[in-house]
Amino acid sequence: MNPIGLYAVGLLGPGLEDFESARPVLAGEAPLTSRDVQIPPPGLLPANERRRTTATIRLALKVAEEATEGADRSQLRSVFASSSGDMDIIDRICDALTHPEPVVSPVQFHNSVHNAPAGNWSIATRNPAPATALSGYTASLATGLLEAATLQLTEGGEVLLACYDVPSMETFAHVRPIHHPFAVALRLGPPEGAPWRLQLAFGGDVPADRCRVDELEALRDSNPAARALPLLEQLARGTPGHVTLQAPLGRSLSIQIEP
Repeated sequence: MNPIGLYAVGLLGPGLEDFESARPVLAGEAPLTSRDVQIPPPGLLPANERRRTTATIRLALKVAEEATEGADRSQLRSVFASSSGDMDIIDRICDALTHPEPVVSPVQFHNSVHNAPAGNWSIATRNPAPATALSGYTASLATGLLEAATLQLTEGGEVLLACYDVPSMETFAHVRPIHHPFAVALRLGPPEGAPWRLQLAFGGDVPADRCRVDELEALRDSNPAARALPLLEQLARGTPGHVTLQAPLGRSLSIQIEP
């Protein structure tokens, strides 16, 4: 692929409240202090819509807001990628269906669809531009990045990628063990004038890169969205480098990074 520009990053995870404050941790200059993730309410949504949001929606919108700070959100195309979607809502609906008289909350059903965060983002930003919602299982980050990069290269302009996953509920934990919420957003655009340039290339069955810091590696392994951490480590160091991510169908995604 031709190079694309990376203009801004949004981040939220255990001990990682936003990208700027997390830079020393990601660069290996400060320890990761793990703590519960506090997901703030979406600042862009009207109050009525804000009250109906789930943790998954709030998580996705938090990093999307951070990555698009100062940008024109009203025409920004977007890609929302999640391995498992809203696990909490799915768990509640599945539990309701086991009862003799199953009753599913209309609000829960409304938020159970995979594109709920993308829809709320469009409402929050009053944005009529296309918004894609997708899943690539454990490779959802690479899947979303490929989709967003393809949009940018074919249509120009800027594209937002948000990748996120919330913890599995008890019902699903033994088959889909996700232990911590994590989300990352990348605002992509033309390479000219961007703080970073990314060159993407498909590869064969090459192992994905691990984090340099053990605590970050444990986090990377605990949430599909946290597969972004080796890329974020390289961005935080501010030097040229190369990162390999797991891609769908047993392939890999190679990313060359140039500040």
